[in-house]
Amino acid sequence: MDEAGPIQPTFSIITPVHNHARYVAQAIRSVIAQTYRQWEQIVVDDGSTDGSDRIAAELAGRDKRIILIRQANAGAAAARNTALGKASGQWITYLDSDDIWFPDTLASYHRYIRDHPQAKFIFGHRHRLNEDGSVTELPGEHQDRPNGTAELFQRMYISTLCVCHRRDLLQEAGTFDANLPCCEDYDLFLRMSLHCPLEPLGKPTGLRRRHEGNLSRQTGFSRMVEAEVLRRFVERHSARAALGEGIVHRRLGRLYYASARQYFKGRCFRQAIGAARLARRYEPSLKAGLVSAAARCLLPFGRSDDRELPRL
Repeated sequence: MDEAGPIQPTFSIITPVHNHARYVAQAIRSVIAQTYRQWEQIVVDDGSTDGSDRIAAELAGRDKRIILIRQANAGAAAARNTALGKASGQWITYLDSDDIWFPDTLASYHRYIRDHPQAKFIFGHRHRLNEDGSVTELPGEHQDRPNGTAELFQRMYISTLCVCHRRDLLQEAGTFDANLPCCEDYDLFLRMSLHCPLEPLGKPTGLRRRHEGNLSRQTGFSRMVEAEVLRRFVERHSARAALGEGIVHRRLGRLYYASARQYFKGRCFRQAIGAARLARRYEPSLKAGLVSAAARCLLPFGRSDDRELPRL
């Protein structure tokens, strides 16, 4: 059995699991392999039916720093919130059950924290692990200097597996919105950006696995949720003046248009019309008008994904 970690670990690692029996052992083992040892990993099995919980339980039995919690399926955001409620480390990090860390990830965070004691939110970047096992190296965005709300609003460039933030930042910004079907990380990091700079680590910290079941794959629905998260953020936090009217309208217009295109490609013409209408409200364009017109013509031949356009 591995040596137990300290009573008060520096880092709490949040790992939600749902039906990732193929991947979860590799994710957990990448934590066990960390060169920096003062951590706890809180694994929340979110109602798996494929034996993921048994695999996690076996690994937790070998290392007392791994804590396994089982709950009925409630989604990744709710599972992360459950883990956050049990976290005891000063710093929170995230590793989903299908992703992998490099062995020096926590050591890199620890060095940065030591050298930048004022830091509250640190982010690195990730490479891609392809289905055939090959790795595609990707450049990190905004890795040269601290940035904040304006940069993040214009593009979600932060991967959750590359984030490390102070636990007390949750008291200021809140936790994950468990009612969101996706983009819950974007929503939280935007709120956090109102309270501190986002400081780049300047290096990759892990591998984001690409596979058929990725929840982050873009669809008309996910693009619409992303746009709605941004619209709600602007309205709830009075961010329009700080960001500028042009940035807000351009970003929302283009996201709603991207949603309309995805819906159109999926032959969900009714939803495409609604998304294009919102796109034109924020950024009138010929492209959005053409999508809307074509969707109206093809409406009798379309299908529905049985979900109304999400409105937050």
